[in-house]
Amino acid sequence: PGNAGPVAEAAFFHKKTKTLFVTDAVSWIPKRRTAPDIFRTSFPDSLVDDADFWPKSVLQAVFLSLRQDADGSWPGYERITDRVVRAPILAAFADIRAPDETRAWVDDVAKSWDFDRIVTAHFASPFAATPREFKAAFGRNPNGLDARDWRQLDDLNRVIVDNDLGAVIKSDYH
Repeated sequence: PGNAGPVAEAAFFHKKTKTLFVTDAVSWIPKRRTAPDIFRTSFPDSLVDDADFWPKSVLQAVFLSLRQDADGSWPGYERITDRVVRAPILAAFADIRAPDETRAWVDDVAKSWDFDRIVTAHFASPFAATPREFKAAFGRNPNGLDARDWRQLDDLNRVIVDNDLGAVIKSDYH
């Protein structure tokens, strides 16, 4: 497929295994009780074993606000785990600046290759996914995130726009 606009993404298809390989296009973020063991190489066990560490790490990685409900749950985390997801930071910074190019690229990937799993550079891989699920991860807030979860990205976009630091915004992401 061609370039998706101001941000380039690589996509490759391995026909024999029906596997789509992408860098950042989509991810699968597993819902976990604790963070993966790799975090123990940089953080103390007590922190990695804390029930809030993994949700907070995920939210920070995709630039969503660290919003926790009174019952201790992390609503943004709940909305983006255990599903094919487009990282909110990419939706907020790249997709809205090149919506037509992004849609064309996604459509091209989805119609060109009959994959049943995806390997990506971040979070869990490989994971089961169809072209339909891949395509559904893109679009206007496909995960139903609350406006409060987008606050950090909204603030960063405001800085970009107010200081003329990036391409013009052409669509909305929430």
